[in-house]
Amino acid sequence: MPFDDATITASVRRTGRCVVIQEAPGFAGVGAEIAARVQERCFHALHAPVLRVAGLDIPYPAPMLEHTHLPGVDRVLDAVARLQWDDQPDARWAAA
Repeated sequence: MPFDDATITASVRRTGRCVVIQEAPGFAGVGAEIAARVQERCFHALHAPVLRVAGLDIPYPAPMLEHTHLPGVDRVLDAVARLQWDDQPDARWAAA
């Protein structure tokens, strides 16, 4: 199996956070499997939910519109920012 569970779980246990990024749509993709594995193996070490940043759950668009479908830097950085807090969870969790 080409997936390195040990490296991923060691990193999540060290940081307490995980963002899974994939180009495919989020529903039932490989990112969902990775998120589930992390949740199962690192539940007590997580300080925040496992987040997924994925392509939109729509049919794949024409090449000229691909940039609107794929997860970009802004969406990834927003997910990372949602995982950072000191004492109180980010207020955006209520809207998620």
